[in-house]
Amino acid sequence: MVLVVAGVVTSLLLSATLLEAATDPWRALFARTRGADIWLQLTAGTDARPLADLGGVTGLAGPYQVAAATVVSGPLAAPVRLWAMPGMPAIGRPLLRQGNWLTAAQPSGVVLEASFAQALHARVGSALVTEGLDGSSVRTTVVGIAATSDQGLYPDQTPGLMWVMPSLIGWVEPVAKHTQEMVGLRLSSPAATGFVLQEAITRLGSNSVISASTWHDVKQSVDGEDPLLGLLLALFGLVALGGAVLAVSNAASGRILVQLQELAMLKTLGFTPGQLVGMLIAEQAALGLAGAGMGVALSGLLTAPLMRYVPVGLLAAGTLPPAGWVVLIAGGTVMAVLLATAVPGWRAGRVWPADAIRPSAPGGRLSRFARAALMSRLPPAVVLGARTSFTRRLPAALTIGGLALPMMMGTIGIGFWATLDTMQRHPAEIGLAGALSVRPGELSEAQTSRIVAADREAAAVYPWVKVSALLPGETSAITTIGAGTSARPYPFHVADGRLYHAPGEAVATQSLLDAVHLQVGEYMRMPVGGVYVIFHIVGRIIEPEYGGQVIAYGIDTLTQAGAVPPPFSYRLVLRPGVSLAAAEAHLLRASRSRLAVAPAANPAASLGIMRPMLAGLFAVLGLIALTSVLTAAAVGLRDHLRDIGALRAMGLTPRQIMISFVTRVAVLAFVAALAGAVCGLVLSARLIDLVGQAYGIGAGLGSAPSAGATLTAMAIAVVAAGLAAIVPAARATRTPIATVLRPY
Repeated sequence: MVLVVAGVVTSLLLSATLLEAATDPWRALFARTRGADIWLQLTAGTDARPLADLGGVTGLAGPYQVAAATVVSGPLAAPVRLWAMPGMPAIGRPLLRQGNWLTAAQPSGVVLEASFAQALHARVGSALVTEGLDGSSVRTTVVGIAATSDQGLYPDQTPGLMWVMPSLIGWVEPVAKHTQEMVGLRLSSPAATGFVLQEAITRLGSNSVISASTWHDVKQSVDGEDPLLGLLLALFGLVALGGAVLAVSNAASGRILVQLQELAMLKTLGFTPGQLVGMLIAEQAALGLAGAGMGVALSGLLTAPLMRYVPVGLLAAGTLPPAGWVVLIAGGTVMAVLLATAVPGWRAGRVWPADAIRPSAPGGRLSRFARAALMSRLPPAVVLGARTSFTRRLPAALTIGGLALPMMMGTIGIGFWATLDTMQRHPAEIGLAGALSVRPGELSEAQTSRIVAADREAAAVYPWVKVSALLPGETSAITTIGAGTSARPYPFHVADGRLYHAPGEAVATQSLLDAVHLQVGEYMRMPVGGVYVIFHIVGRIIEPEYGGQVIAYGIDTLTQAGAVPPPFSYRLVLRPGVSLAAAEAHLLRASRSRLAVAPAANPAASLGIMRPMLAGLFAVLGLIALTSVLTAAAVGLRDHLRDIGALRAMGLTPRQIMISFVTRVAVLAFVAALAGAVCGLVLSARLIDLVGQAYGIGAGLGSAPSAGATLTAMAIAVVAAGLAAIVPAARATRTPIATVLRPY
């Protein structure tokens, strides 16, 4: 019982941690880093002290010396801003996620912003080359990776960010006037950001201010990350709580049946029904409090190592939720335990004192299942075990429910696991056929086209343009995509309808169709590239990028309508067996690192932590199921302990008697596993599709659990239930017959 409650509290706290970060990641990150509301990039030597006297400014960060450079990590090269920050400041304090901060003992050490480190495939200990604008280069080593509220996520906001010692900036950029300064302003009211920014520019002079950014820019970038992870884990955590309540109810009911004689004896000694109920509730409260305390301790130990692997957008998910949430979750779980004990406890208070001498036998008629077992040619021990499976109908139903719910959630979890496998190993099935995105970078469009067309690592190359457009009758803009041509369309994954094959035809995501109240087969008129285009929606696609609201068409649709397409980028479909890293490195070598090459966004990349979290959830569900199994075994042994003498007199050996007890539990486990697996198979893909629709991706993303994995899970559940019943059954068979036949 303690382990079940501890597992549930742990899973709920971890889910709440991710849910809080997923719901509003910027706010949590801004609070933990004491971020500045405004950041100003100033020319070198600008006096920023007058900013402290501005109305609404409560503190200044900096000035910090910064310089532009290029960082090279293997075949990858990216522009970077070097930010001199030798110590941790009070305002705009980076949140260290891995490694250590900068020290004077290691002047060539650098700390990378987390999303930039992810794009460079860099980690603590990686060797980098930092090149200045004049061609000078310095070899550096990554000593830490940190999150910040000073800048949005890379590559949404560029250049990347790297914190360094002041001496390193002097090595990379020896000319001081070619550097700049960064100053942060902490405000008393974020609502006054626009006014204070204008006052700051006026006070310093527009010639001194190179650029400015506000918390709005960072929030938009950070909050653009998907909240899917936290929502899924919160869902699983709540279902685990429901399963735990059912398991606790089973255990409390079973404990009352097993201790019926002891409870009746207490009643003969003068205990009132209220005292009996209070005793049982106090016992469960003690177990619940012990489990809740263990769960809080486990959450504190597991949070830090697990959160190293969360998506970069959930940067604030590094500690437990606030103390109020911890108390609410732990206290709520204990209250659920007490509520689950209330009904069995009330029944215990009504026990007859006569049961202290001779407990009442279970009532009821022979079940249909028992009749079928008697008519079969199965071994007698198996028939006897099957006969007793449903002797007590209500405990049997509770046991089946207590096992079926974990099995159902386990099957749904297998479905999520299968969906992750599909998204990671076969991204083309969710519309991510083009594994690489290539932009001209420092090359011309003609040069880029020649390089990608000659790339032998690519099986197909599709031109790609993005154009913003206003929704009909709305003021909000969406992203439209020209992908390939009508004669050679990009291979989107079409969930409904078909791909576009003529100018004017288009495919759209479910989120966009819902926003404009259209269905596949209807027409939509909207301004694209300065002209109005009439689109015939011929299919619904799954496209996880751009917030889920996307319409895609052939590029010739724009030219036919008279619009001028923007500069092309390209999506490359790789040949079978070609790795993403190898294809990326090949293009960078061919272009001498002048092309901008990046992997296409894949939502599965931000859900990698789902695997260990699902494994942990499976463990919690297993504990819940184990509680129900042990309860069923204890109740069965109590009901039929007196049968041991009769069974031995009939000629059954201790092994056969043990088999009959194990069969009883195994039959209940089989029925529960079958019911749970069927419900899980029915709900798995639908639940994933519902989550996809809520997220804006649309239905068609989910993969049902494979038959092999489902049957394996069922077999494991039944075998584990049988093994769990062996120990108490073996102990009962060793009980002397005289002890069994005594009335008490």
